[in-house]
Amino acid sequence: MKGIVIVTHGRLSEYLLESSSMFVTNTAAVQPISFVPGQGVEDLITSLREALDQLGAVDGVLALVDLPGGSPARAVGTIFSEGKTHVPLEVVSGVNLPMLVEVLMLRDSMELSELADYAVEAGNGGIVNVGKVLRGGDF
Repeated sequence: MKGIVIVTHGRLSEYLLESSSMFVTNTAAVQPISFVPGQGVEDLITSLREALDQLGAVDGVLALVDLPGGSPARAVGTIFSEGKTHVPLEVVSGVNLPMLVEVLMLRDSMELSELADYAVEAGNGGIVNVGKVLRGGDF
């Protein structure tokens, strides 16, 4: 099983995980990490290391962050660039509910790098101008 860490500004990571459980019941090996006011990037890196340790025996970890270049992404990037994780690590930014749900459903059927690529597709695919579709436009 692939582990998932969701790292976001505020408590978005916790709420995304809670909401995803309405669609996917298996949320084992998923760690939400919240970057809250008063914390620094070093605090976030410490929380991330602890979360990676808590995941236990997984085949790899997909880190889903909110903004590319924000503090959560930089913290994961620091861990990634150190190369000291006990398992492979991939990072995808722009986390949203469609992305998380799809990743949770398919994480056992794909290699980690494929899952990261699919996360991007699922996240992008979940962004639709529904008003345009309802007016008869293309989906």
